[in-house]
Amino acid sequence: MIRYRPGLTVSILAFLGLLLITTWLLFSLLAFKTAANDLYAQKGEHASTLLKAFVSLLPETLPIYPEGIIPPDSNASQFIQKLTEESVFDRLTLLDKNGHIIFSAGREGSEPYSPFQGITTATDGSYIKPDGSGIVHLLTIKQNGEAVAKAGLLISLTPERARLNRSRQMLTAYFILDFVLLLGVGSFILTRIVVRPIDRLLAATEKITGGQYGHRLNISGSAELARLAAAFNEMASALFSKDRQVADQVAALEKANNDLREAREETLRTEKMASIGLLAAGMAHEIGTPLASIMGYAELTASELPDNDIIQDYARRIASDSSRIDRIVRGLLDFSRPRSTGCDNADVRDVIGATLDLLSQQGAFNQITISSEFDDGALLAQCDEHQLQQVLINLLLNSCDATVSGGTITVRARRDGPDACLDVIDDGAGITEESLKHIFDPFFTTKQPGKGTGLGLAISARIVEGFGGGITVSSRVGFGSCFTVRLPSADLDEGGVS
Repeated sequence: MIRYRPGLTVSILAFLGLLLITTWLLFSLLAFKTAANDLYAQKGEHASTLLKAFVSLLPETLPIYPEGIIPPDSNASQFIQKLTEESVFDRLTLLDKNGHIIFSAGREGSEPYSPFQGITTATDGSYIKPDGSGIVHLLTIKQNGEAVAKAGLLISLTPERARLNRSRQMLTAYFILDFVLLLGVGSFILTRIVVRPIDRLLAATEKITGGQYGHRLNISGSAELARLAAAFNEMASALFSKDRQVADQVAALEKANNDLREAREETLRTEKMASIGLLAAGMAHEIGTPLASIMGYAELTASELPDNDIIQDYARRIASDSSRIDRIVRGLLDFSRPRSTGCDNADVRDVIGATLDLLSQQGAFNQITISSEFDDGALLAQCDEHQLQQVLINLLLNSCDATVSGGTITVRARRDGPDACLDVIDDGAGITEESLKHIFDPFFTTKQPGKGTGLGLAISARIVEGFGGGITVSSRVGFGSCFTVRLPSADLDEGGVS
């Protein structure tokens, strides 16, 4: 479950709103309490003044209930009658020393004892009724130092309460207006000076996280945000510098790894060449002597029986196969110690033509279509034509083995900048990525045992490297392969075709 987190503006405004509401509650409580106390104090003073005026108009000797009461035509009674015309006047009651009513006047429906009801103390002074409906002022009347009567005046607080309610409503309206203005203006100001800079800082941080260390931040506003932006820019600069250092170190490590890999491969290759050289030298020594004897005996047999066609044919075949064995051994020697080809030049087109004529007589190519494509003009390369032909034969034989009956092999000669290029393209089975990594390694072959030694492409690569060129291959499984031999081209003025 995703936990809800309010935004910065909402959080700050909510806090300010809560603070404002709390402040308003405390202020309104204090203000209304003070205003009510002031109003009630003024009312108490007014009630005290009226009650004292009433007492001053009483006769010197007050009657005692039931013997007598204050008569309606007395000055005090007339004074009270005038008070009844005021809307705030509720009731005035005079009790004798025994607590009996000897005078009471007030609005209709009010209780005669209402000035004394709910008042638990008998002390003179002003008191607010428990229900808050009025204020009572009590006054003890004394004669000769003895309490002879108790007067109580009840004045209604309805107008004051209405006045306080109006003030409360007005203050509430002002508070609501201020609250709305605070939310609106505060939201705008917070967005301008706090939220937007922080959003920009967050967006910049996300860019830094994404690796864009060159991003810089320019924030106007408070000093704290400006310092934060400056610190962010310094951090971005430091990260950018560290990233460059890491990139340089990684590049140096990759270069070192490549150098080590190349050195290791060269070491392995040198070891292989040394092994092949020892093997070839041993074979040449061990095979050369009996091979020379075989060839000698074949020649001797052919010379002794010149009229025997069968013997002549056998002798010719023995000599031919012996020569083939001799070439294989010498090929191993050439692979382990490539000869310098000098500065001979050869026309690549002529080599292709001669090679295709030679291979066209072999049965393996009868079911395959071989075509050639040449750029216009002579295409001279710095190479030995016989060794180049050996390379081309190896490439064509490999393409033939990979191509099914009815397939096509294309041999193309072209110029690519300063180089002369020879392409052998087939539509055969193709070569897997794993095999492409070792395609030019000695003794590596994908053919069945007994059908390949794995030296053809390795020898071809060594021969082309001896010319100062290179050989590459591109292939897709099921779509065929393309071997490209790249040779340094020769100027026509430097010599003819060798």
